[in-house]
Amino acid sequence: MKVKILGVIAIVLFSSVAVAGIYRATLSKESENQTAPSSDSFDSRTFDAILERIKEDYVEPVSDDKLLTGALNGILGALDPHSTYLDPKAYKELQIQTKSEYGGLGMEVTSDKGLVKVVSPIDDTPAQKADIQPGDLIIAIDKKPIMGKTLNESVDLLRGKPGTKVLLHIKREGIAVFEKTLVREKIKVKAVKWRLEGNVGYIRIALFNESTIPLIKEAIADFKKQRGAKLEGLVLDLRNNPGGLFDVAVDSSDLFLSKGKEIVSTRGRNPKSDIYAYAKGGDVTNNIPLVILINGGSASSSEILAGALQDNHRALVVGTKSFGKGSVQPVMPLTNGGALVLTTARYYTPSGNSIQAKGIEPDIVIEQLQGKLEKIDESKFIFEKDLDHALDTPKEKKPELDLKIEIDLDKTKKDEKAEDYQLMRAIDILHAVALEKKYGKLKDK
Repeated sequence: MKVKILGVIAIVLFSSVAVAGIYRATLSKESENQTAPSSDSFDSRTFDAILERIKEDYVEPVSDDKLLTGALNGILGALDPHSTYLDPKAYKELQIQTKSEYGGLGMEVTSDKGLVKVVSPIDDTPAQKADIQPGDLIIAIDKKPIMGKTLNESVDLLRGKPGTKVLLHIKREGIAVFEKTLVREKIKVKAVKWRLEGNVGYIRIALFNESTIPLIKEAIADFKKQRGAKLEGLVLDLRNNPGGLFDVAVDSSDLFLSKGKEIVSTRGRNPKSDIYAYAKGGDVTNNIPLVILINGGSASSSEILAGALQDNHRALVVGTKSFGKGSVQPVMPLTNGGALVLTTARYYTPSGNSIQAKGIEPDIVIEQLQGKLEKIDESKFIFEKDLDHALDTPKEKKPELDLKIEIDLDKTKKDEKAEDYQLMRAIDILHAVALEKKYGKLKDK
């Protein structure tokens, strides 16, 4: 019952001033003989009176479930962009999504100031095929404005029967509002794809879910079978990877680190609840050279993997700064079949630095190209720090040495093709490492 009482607070706080004034007068008349609560606390009798007024006098009948869901999301939304309440239907959909199959458009979204912002489109989905970009702001769905709706309500509008169309009104920084019509599909997320680029293995990790670890292992085994000792290195592509399951990100990092290396730590309000994760199994690649690709759409679990391998000097991180979501939200099942998603901690890379609202800075900054020598302007992307109520970056120690490199595209050849400029440069780096090793061995003889 206490939860329901708190729910009423959110409804009152987000109502209009005029309505609040009317009920304030009525309630004060009823409670004029009661002891007034202090300015920084609330009286449960006031809550009871408000609840009674809503049940009896609101213009239309309203269910307890609707009040509870809206109120809880109001409370949680005031904390940060990621804490939320999932009703039983939304929780079931989340569980389906983590198992790699669900219906919809295929994009990770977050809420900011009552609107929906795209964190990242997911590979091979209607959103990616329609060129939905990180930072796009969805302002209407099927001509219905979404201002003021909860994130779950907006997601419900985006989902639908496969084969049906949905019209989005989108605002992208620097251009006028435009429309895009997408066709919903049954989304089957292929968490990991891979291929050989000569003697370099390319692993695209689109999402961290239950199938990620076995697929990464399968990719590595496939590369070893095909190239053996000739394999020069691996590229782990985390661009536009919105994250996923925390434990899977930790286990993914474990695959590439020596036993005992720190992967990540989570630290919250209570130091007794702090968690430190360390590599347990040993490097399954035998320390083969690694390059990780990131960009502004790389978030959350992607940043755990990139930060762990970067800080342990296990991989070079290449691309552009990541999204900067450095907070942990465990999913806590509730007795009603729903779940509470609550921010309980920030996570820290092995160097002791938080990436919350800051992101992972690449070792080598390489902008992506579209067309010939035209940069994709990631300054217009929406990052964690731009979200309403985003947690601040905690104070952190300075790095011992800054070896960041930035490649100036203006000095590249004018006829350079830009099929995937960042990937091409990552492969070049691994070729250079292989040559250096070969040259070093010859020099030592």
